[in-house]
Amino acid sequence: MAVKELSFEEVLELSSKSTKLVWLGNEPADYISQLLDLPEGTLKEADPNSILFADKNIAKEYKDAVFICHHGNTSLIIANALKERFDVDSYSMKGGVASVVGEIF
Repeated sequence: MAVKELSFEEVLELSSKSTKLVWLGNEPADYISQLLDLPEGTLKEADPNSILFADKNIAKEYKDAVFICHHGNTSLIIANALKERFDVDSYSMKGGVASVVGEIF
């Protein structure tokens, strides 16, 4: 089964239900939260490589998380890797931050 890509509206709905939102870029999560108008503390930062090469215990921490990146590519790769390697279901925000606010750099 393929990883589900969520629209920004779906991400907002999940964020109100305490779903873990994970930022995979280099910019501070609080900056991205402001761009996306997310409540403070909603978006957590993570290094994609640390997730990609995680062990099963670390991977489990991302069950049902929504990954967000610049354009949606990295988040989709990470969500697919978690599913394939560990059978951990997670989501990717379709189009990333650029789909909501345009290019940030």
